[in-house]
Amino acid sequence: MSAIQQQQDRDRWLAERRSGIGGTDISALLGLNPWKTPLDVWLDKTGRASDEAGNEEAMYWGTVLEDAVARRYSELTGRRVQRVNRTLRLPDSVALANIDRAVINPEIMKQVRVREDGHTLTTDRILEVKTAHALARHRSDEWGEPGTDQVPEHYWLQVQWYLGITGAEAGDLAVLFGGQQMAIYTIPSDPALFAEMLDEAEQWWARHVVADTPPEPVTADEARRLWRRHTPGKTVAVDVTVARAVADMIRLRQEAKDLEAIAKEREAIVLRAFGDAEAIEYQGRRLATWKQNKPTRRTDWKAVAEALNPPAELIERHTTEKPGARVLRLNRKEIKHV
Repeated sequence: MSAIQQQQDRDRWLAERRSGIGGTDISALLGLNPWKTPLDVWLDKTGRASDEAGNEEAMYWGTVLEDAVARRYSELTGRRVQRVNRTLRLPDSVALANIDRAVINPEIMKQVRVREDGHTLTTDRILEVKTAHALARHRSDEWGEPGTDQVPEHYWLQVQWYLGITGAEAGDLAVLFGGQQMAIYTIPSDPALFAEMLDEAEQWWARHVVADTPPEPVTADEARRLWRRHTPGKTVAVDVTVARAVADMIRLRQEAKDLEAIAKEREAIVLRAFGDAEAIEYQGRRLATWKQNKPTRRTDWKAVAEALNPPAELIERHTTEKPGARVLRLNRKEIKHV
């Protein structure tokens, strides 16, 4: 496949993904995704998010491990699985699904429609594949015993979303912990919950994507991402809640400075105690060490360029302008009136 064809396929995939709400999006809309927020979803669906270029390595290993885990799932359960290569959509809705596998059960009489060009797969179950840290099951109460549906909430909602779209009765979640231990969890379909999720997704889509209105930022970093530039001369009148937040920021920043000053005083006491020693002890217990790291080397490329004395037009050709950051400055004189 040529590079042009690959790019065209990727563009079509991105366009299709941006046309609705997928399995990893729904938990974000509900505020239950640890890696994605409603603003992330909005930026993606409106084409404002940065492209995922640079994740080729992660995507490669994800594909390799997905195939391996799916094969192991078949070996352990005796169930055949089938890859579904297209994005599935619930008719006349924004609900999208990219399921990892359909589990084929030729013995059942009921055919569940998995919407892939209108074809029907004989299945009552789907399979999702995940990888997790080796200690995840032991360090988190989100993972229950294999065979149960006790999995992290965002995974549980993702499977429920896919079950509602496909009409399947259950979804298996095959999780590879640390690359060497696999556990299989089973999540039964909850049609009532799916109906509520679908209604929320439809309303969110109309409210934010169709209307092109961003959801409220959750954090200060999100606010900075959303409003990178200001409108010169524009002023907004705020309520007392915001005014008090400004006053709190001034107070907390001053407290932080005071604490930092105290910390520096304590640090001076500790460093004086070291002298040229490597460690300090108290009653036979090592309290701290103060050692040099290995030396590092850094090239001053600006000095190198000046020494080479390049022509001005060459410098200009490789000079780019970066927009200035928006800086928050608090007016201490006026806050006393709040």
